[in-house]
Amino acid sequence: MKRSAEASAAQDIAALRSALMVREHLGFRRASEVLGVNPSVLSRRVLALEDALGVSLFQRTPGGARPTGAGERFLTEVERALELLTKAAVRAGAAGRGEVGRLRLGHVWPVTAGPAEALLRTYRRTAFDVELELQVGSAAELVAAVLDRELDAALIDVEDAPPGLDRLLLWSEPWLVARSLDAPDEPLGQAPVLCAAGDDWSRIQRLVAERGAARAGVRVQMTSHDGVLSLVAAGAGHAIVPQSVAHATRASVAFAPLPGQAAGLRLTVAWRNDHDNPALRRFVSLLRTTAFDASPVVKPLRAAGWQR
Repeated sequence: MKRSAEASAAQDIAALRSALMVREHLGFRRASEVLGVNPSVLSRRVLALEDALGVSLFQRTPGGARPTGAGERFLTEVERALELLTKAAVRAGAAGRGEVGRLRLGHVWPVTAGPAEALLRTYRRTAFDVELELQVGSAAELVAAVLDRELDAALIDVEDAPPGLDRLLLWSEPWLVARSLDAPDEPLGQAPVLCAAGDDWSRIQRLVAERGAARAGVRVQMTSHDGVLSLVAAGAGHAIVPQSVAHATRASVAFAPLPGQAAGLRLTVAWRNDHDNPALRRFVSLLRTTAFDASPVVKPLRAAGWQR
């Protein structure tokens, strides 16, 4: 039944296109030559269409064929409809290839500098008709949104990606300590360690404790990373941030490698394997074939403001 309906629809479209060719070439013989079919086949095809509609589309004469008044009105509408159908087919194909649509991407850390910015720029060049939506939040919030299909994917630390999500490691970047320019060499933990509301508070606590400072000295600020670094610049405390945050800030803060054992953020993209958004598949495919540079940007920094 399904195949019969599909065949009937294809025949109907072929008949409509045939009638348009007859109108364009003002005759069945000339139209059949262009279409590469026998004139009698073309004539029967158009007659069947006229019988189905119950109206004559053409006035047939020995010299050719011209549309009737009703035929001209009908074929004008058909032409518009087929043009819309063609555009719809093109758009459907583009959507299937992930060239149009929407990609909802969550992130914990800023995407305004470094490899994250390069990632988004590269993706936009290959899918400029895809609507890109960004959502910032904590790793736990973003993972929950991906699992609930409210987000297509999330950029998080590999430790925060649960086994139920597919993941792809993108790059690693070192953790840095941010201090006020007035005390660029102050030992970590001598002042409160501040972190943004969306940060993984327990991870910051662990990094602090591994370097001999008190976990209780870590204080969550209900603000952004820029807000935290503004507090650091004002002398309200220290902060531990990944390199990308240092790269993106304009605050007058001194950055240096985190003392003690080397530690870094391993940035990964996480998504549901059963999520069927073509834009997501295209995004992941791009990530699998692209290398993003996260080479150090501190060597270490002197007691000076961040300079781009």
